[in-house]
Amino acid sequence: MPLQKYYIPVKNGEFYIWQANFVNRSVTNQVAWGFPAAAVAALVARRAQYEPLYLAIQNENTRTRTGVRAHNEMRAIYEKELRAFVRNYCGPLANSDKSDLRLTIRDLEPTPRGKINDVPYVKLIPMTGGDIKVRATVDEDETKSSMHELADEVECRYLIVPKGEMPPEDTEAGGMKTQGSKKALFIISCGVKNAGDSFYGFFRWVNKSNPHQSGQWTTKALGVVIA
Repeated sequence: MPLQKYYIPVKNGEFYIWQANFVNRSVTNQVAWGFPAAAVAALVARRAQYEPLYLAIQNENTRTRTGVRAHNEMRAIYEKELRAFVRNYCGPLANSDKSDLRLTIRDLEPTPRGKINDVPYVKLIPMTGGDIKVRATVDEDETKSSMHELADEVECRYLIVPKGEMPPEDTEAGGMKTQGSKKALFIISCGVKNAGDSFYGFFRWVNKSNPHQSGQWTTKALGVVIA
């Protein structure tokens, strides 16, 4: 599996510990992991240059501006060489060996999610310009929009119905439009031409990676399109 981009710690103290583990394990497992002796020796030599500089700036009696600058420059060189080593030699390693080196592995398999058994609570807010603002929440009493923890998006199937016409009975009614949103607060554009008409929408939480785990549709929600 590929590695995460940011496997090297940012903070100096954490980097100091990380590099020591990386070099120690590389030396110990050099033959088993097929690391070139010269490449490992180069890391050991660079570590010997880097560590005294780091330790010097940790002590108030030996910390100077010049020392800090020298440390930062050496760390940049060392980190670049560590990344090159990982790129050139660590790819074939087993995931368990990469973990020993504290190389963060990117999980390409999506975490399984359970069935969504809830329906969104929806508030429709007519806006000027023929828009309907939709605020979906997990809990009926919430005042702020919120996404279900198992959902990728909120899906809406809706129909604009002129005055005097019958509203849709379910999501299979003819002429229904569909819109999905990754955010729980979003806009559905109905168009100024439909001003005064009725908006009927059905909503549900959707699991995009496994649609069978998506939630049920709400009963129809009613809004009015205004100019």
